[in-house]
Amino acid sequence: MSNPAKPTALRVLEGNRGKRPLPKNEPKPRPITPDPPPYLSPLARRRWDELLPELEIIGTLTIVDGDVLACYAMAYADVVELTADIEAEGRSYSFGLNGAQAPRPEVGMLNRAKDDLRRFGAELGVGAASRTKVEVKKPDAGQTPLEAVRQATRRR
Repeated sequence: MSNPAKPTALRVLEGNRGKRPLPKNEPKPRPITPDPPPYLSPLARRRWDELLPELEIIGTLTIVDGDVLACYAMAYADVVELTADIEAEGRSYSFGLNGAQAPRPEVGMLNRAKDDLRRFGAELGVGAASRTKVEVKKPDAGQTPLEAVRQATRRR
């Protein structure tokens, strides 16, 4: 399975390390903050609200990326909830009818949620590896950090 193409915004922020030509006719969605979808659980919504300003600052979020962010937030909520379920049970395995030990279904669901989190995070530039590659422009000298965040998160 091949890796998806890295978004041009991330390539630019990273300094186009591969020095490959950037797409000339790539669609450029409006940098308008997407609204959170109503189907997010409270935990997923909290993660959406935490990430939104950061993604706006680094410039990887536009109006058309809301679904990817929603999927990331839902995967995050699944990881948190499934981890809590497994820890509450006290073990990650169960016993079958013949007494054989087998992984609980929640373990497979947790692993899939972690994979989803990693995949959707890579699309948005979220994660330790993505953060080390992205250079954020420093705010203007006359602008406080709070003003820089307000400017970056203002609806256009």
